[in-house]
Amino acid sequence: MEKSDINYSFLQGGGEMGELTRNFNWASTPLGAIDTWSISLRNAVGMVLKSKFPMFLFWGEDLVQFYNDAYRPSFGDTGKHPMALGQNAVDCWQEVWHTVYPLFRKVLDEGEGVHFEDMYLPVLRNGVMEDAYWTFSYSPVWGDSGEIEGVLSVCDETTQKVNNIKRLTEQTEELEFAIDATELGTWDLNPVTGKFTGNARLKEWFGLQPDDEIPLTSAIDVIAERDRSRVAEAISNTLKFESGGRYDEEYSIKNPLTQTERIVKAKGRAWFDKDKKPYRFNGTLQDITERITAQEEIAKVHQLAELATQSAGLGVFRVNLQ
Repeated sequence: MEKSDINYSFLQGGGEMGELTRNFNWASTPLGAIDTWSISLRNAVGMVLKSKFPMFLFWGEDLVQFYNDAYRPSFGDTGKHPMALGQNAVDCWQEVWHTVYPLFRKVLDEGEGVHFEDMYLPVLRNGVMEDAYWTFSYSPVWGDSGEIEGVLSVCDETTQKVNNIKRLTEQTEELEFAIDATELGTWDLNPVTGKFTGNARLKEWFGLQPDDEIPLTSAIDVIAERDRSRVAEAISNTLKFESGGRYDEEYSIKNPLTQTERIVKAKGRAWFDKDKKPYRFNGTLQDITERITAQEEIAKVHQLAELATQSAGLGVFRVNLQ
């Protein structure tokens, strides 16, 4: 520990890493004792320690390391911390050195920063190699001489976010598979813009191109004229908060390209914000043509049987054999 270092204002505060930095034997590193540090290095270290955002500072040709409390959790419970403080970057990051060293060189040699979103960089922590993703930037830091002497890394681990997106993607694919297996169309309406879209099956039924996003009025035009006003009114009511946002309607549609007619059952839900304004209206569409047609045929058979019985002057009785 360098006793006189405690009096440096740029080293005051900074939580755990501030204390570790104050008590570290910097004379054992290529940077030398704190008394010999340049003003640029002192300012950069002070900024990193007091930042509430995860930061790393690499200084000199050996890229000697500093980091702050905000970055500390990314090291895990055991592993690189606290040995990473004052360590040369190449010794600390051997597992990813082939990836990050060219980035350091670009910043140091060209004076240009680099930035990456959700980059895969596995890390050794808690005794094992863990998959990890990072959003980070490397920026040049100029020394007192006017030459680039360091690299500032502003970083944020995004592993949880990336994994959540992966899980959501998998769940979405599973849902799409289930929807496809049940031969459902899906639709989505933005009540703010009035734009309507759907999955491939719905677009086929409505005679839309794969990338079409159309006004709701154009979608309603595909509905049979006898049902059109009823459906439009039902949609309007569903988009009112007082309705509860539930939608359940049966109607006929006619593909404007193929003239194919279908009877469909639409079920959906409107979503409202804190001001009770609708911001999304989505649901499914089921082709029930065969079912309705079959029901109508059965009804016709019953009617014909009833007429035949009446014409013959016969009575009809039913016996329950159970």
